[in-house]
Amino acid sequence: MNIKSLYVHIPFCEHICGYCDFTKLLYNEEFASKYVEALILEIKSYNIPKMETIYLGGGTPSVLELGNFSQIVDFLGSYLEKNGEFTVEANVENLTKEKLEVLRKAGVNRLSIGIQTTHDEILKTINRHHTFEDAKKVVALAKEYGFTNINVDLIYGLPGQDEKALKEDLKNILSLDTPHISIYSLSVSKGSKFYNEGIKPLSDEKDAYMYDLIVKTLTKADYIHYEVSNFAKDGYESRHNKTYWKDEEYYGCGLGASGYINGVRYTNTKSLTKYLKGEYKDFEEKLTLNEEIEDFLMLNLRLKEGFKVSTFINRFHFDPLEKFKDVLQKQEKEGLISINDSIKPTEKGLKLLDFLLRELFVLL
Repeated sequence: MNIKSLYVHIPFCEHICGYCDFTKLLYNEEFASKYVEALILEIKSYNIPKMETIYLGGGTPSVLELGNFSQIVDFLGSYLEKNGEFTVEANVENLTKEKLEVLRKAGVNRLSIGIQTTHDEILKTINRHHTFEDAKKVVALAKEYGFTNINVDLIYGLPGQDEKALKEDLKNILSLDTPHISIYSLSVSKGSKFYNEGIKPLSDEKDAYMYDLIVKTLTKADYIHYEVSNFAKDGYESRHNKTYWKDEEYYGCGLGASGYINGVRYTNTKSLTKYLKGEYKDFEEKLTLNEEIEDFLMLNLRLKEGFKVSTFINRFHFDPLEKFKDVLQKQEKEGLISINDSIKPTEKGLKLLDFLLRELFVLL
């Protein structure tokens, strides 16, 4: 078992965003303290060796008061391999100088900051409690503390965000000069505030138009479009997230976290009561061979680099160029993929990924 990545989930938030359906709880200091203790016990239960990548996500990890924040960040730092990547998610309104100091001392070397939009009126609509001016100050502060590897998140398709607003968002995001940008289309999931208010996501046509605009703008600014939703300057791709996209195994710890160990995908309980009692796992599933192949294709073909044919053969013991020959040749002619020693999606293929995958899955 050669697992090299660890995901750790902090479910607490100061406020709930309108679109959010992640495992989250309104922040309560007493429960947060108990949770951090339980989280450390779960992580210890796996006897985890040094990790190449660690990702502390949420929720909002930076919502924790300084003592609990320092406790979990320092603890995780002890698991980081030399030259490893240690990412922490943070919100603009609670990433303070003191917390940046804690992060630096613990070996955190990558930040992911949720900005979502640079329009203050839209930020209010989605229940974010910061302004774009605040975001600029926090990014500048993080750079002052020596953080050079910073990701910012942008959501498109938000209520009130037309094409003009999106162009302004992109211009403003680029002005922050961070080496990584993640973009997401608004998803309205059952149970979210937006769903209850009847807010709809973009039509397929409008989504495709905005996506194209984003891709053209960011690639023109010298960002590499290395994954469907992710753009990076050369050398700044997310090593941790590539563990997921390459369909490699990883530990997942925390309330509602998912993991993948020894061919088994699992999800932890979303009940804080159960979790604090040490009842971590809620669901486990041993994948069938076909499910493993589907996951491999679905995840690897999100990456511009695709996957090496030899990697596929070593794992599944058959040649995809033979099994999927007719479909792959057709997709290559249609400009959806390129084939050599690897199978890679083109820019058009990334955009039509669902269609590309459906044609392959039929043959399994």
